[in-house]
Amino acid sequence: MSGANRAPEERRPVSMKKRTILMIFFAALVLAAGLYPLHILQIEEPRKGKVVFVRPVEPGVRFSLMYRHSVELCRVWDHFRVDGEYRIILFETVFGSSNTGLPAVLGSGERFTRGEKTSRISNMRRILPAIEMWVNQSYENTLELGNQKISLPALAGNTLLRLRIRGITRFELTFHQMAFFFNDTMRR
Repeated sequence: MSGANRAPEERRPVSMKKRTILMIFFAALVLAAGLYPLHILQIEEPRKGKVVFVRPVEPGVRFSLMYRHSVELCRVWDHFRVDGEYRIILFETVFGSSNTGLPAVLGSGERFTRGEKTSRISNMRRILPAIEMWVNQSYENTLELGNQKISLPALAGNTLLRLRIRGITRFELTFHQMAFFFNDTMRR
């Protein structure tokens, strides 16, 4: 009698050998998925060597950093994109005033336009290996990524932060996400 025609109680259970092979295959799949590389936008507090934010990014992702200028008190927006080599490219800066300490020098091919309420430097292609900035609650430092606005001082207080893109594994990303979850839970 063939296996398909046997009564349910007559069918043989999966052998231990087959079960072991399936478990090894599943474990290898999980390991391979965990070691799969990806790129993240990482924000760290360099003085303490502490990572305070990670988010996966792909080429073409855009994000913006905003701060309130300490002298002119106008908001300055720097707009960035991630290129195909996972580099940070500054492509535009928008600001409300063009006085002391605000952008004034144009690079090759860049354009300056002055509007009614803002000035703009566009057509920029400045490659930045990292962005280091002093954040402070009074400067209103903000990261806009997708539809999310993130207060940078809320991540680590009034301090120096470094933003960069780096390659990691999914295991490392999961570790960071779990650490952020537990830190948030402990603060409450």
